[in-house]
Amino acid sequence: MTISAPSKGNPQFRIFFGGPDCQPRTLRDLLNSHVSAVPSGGEIFWATYYFRDEALADALVQAKKRGVTVRLALEANPRAARANLPVLAMLQDAGNLGGNCRSLRHKWPDNLRWRKPRLHIKLYYFSHPEPHVLVGTFNPSGNLPEDPNVVAEIGDQDRGHNYLVEINDSRLVFPLRDHLRLLHDGLHGPWERLLPRNNRVIAAGDSSIYLFPRLQRDVLRRKLLTLSNGTILRMAVSHLNDKNIAKTLLHLKKRGVDIEILAHDTERRVPRWIETLLDEHIVFRRYRHFQGLPMHNKFILIDSHRQREVIFGSMNLSQGSLRANHELLVLSANPFLFNAFLNRWEQMIQETEAIL
Repeated sequence: MTISAPSKGNPQFRIFFGGPDCQPRTLRDLLNSHVSAVPSGGEIFWATYYFRDEALADALVQAKKRGVTVRLALEANPRAARANLPVLAMLQDAGNLGGNCRSLRHKWPDNLRWRKPRLHIKLYYFSHPEPHVLVGTFNPSGNLPEDPNVVAEIGDQDRGHNYLVEINDSRLVFPLRDHLRLLHDGLHGPWERLLPRNNRVIAAGDSSIYLFPRLQRDVLRRKLLTLSNGTILRMAVSHLNDKNIAKTLLHLKKRGVDIEILAHDTERRVPRWIETLLDEHIVFRRYRHFQGLPMHNKFILIDSHRQREVIFGSMNLSQGSLRANHELLVLSANPFLFNAFLNRWEQMIQETEAIL
């Protein structure tokens, strides 16, 4: 499902949704089409957490062979530990991408929480037809033929709820391109959160992008604490296990903020104690699909008398994402983006209520 922004306004966006109501592999095919559109002399830079799609990996190889500069940074130690190994072996072959495919393994733990970071960002840059990036929740974690054991562990992301937002504004695109280069080429460790480039805010018009790790770890929590009485807060969260965020939500509720949460159904991602803590005070729903398809979306809608804003990106409301991982968070007051995510929220709520 594709939603395009109106021609007026800047920056320009398009939103691509995947889910049970869309064609299977919608977002995977979107990435494939963008790879195919880059001609000789162009650039494709990616960073992602899971990459199991061997046909899509081959599309990157073919792009390189026709003269495209292709660089990929991929998490070396995802939760499903061996999931990325076949694609890594294929891409790191000297006749394919070779050294331009980096398996990013952090040698040092995070210096404050003693937690090893992971490359959890989903960020895809393409130089043609015009420079643009795709950001969001989708990584190409499916494959054909499929391995049912891997799907049972990480979910069928090719058919579950995900999204990618296309950003075309050069003020946002080129800093993100540079960030991808650094993810691929740079030396990674606990000092990264001290670097000015990680602590900047990439801004254009009514949208701002925050890169993680950074010194100010609680960007999201600080934003939530600014919400006034009467604000409606809607949260689609695939992962929520951070106690500070839960306490913040309870504090907001006491202040008069109306809160609704739609969470993934598995208790590994959203533990029962979180549901118990919040459910007495906040409208809390779990997304349960009869085929077990995941709700992997991560976005927050803020609707107040002053402004309507949406927060989206790769970040989970988990301790690892909030405090250690490489993540990306977008905060935008763009009306098109807000309305597109609000419509998707309403569709998912209708789907959830129909299942119940």
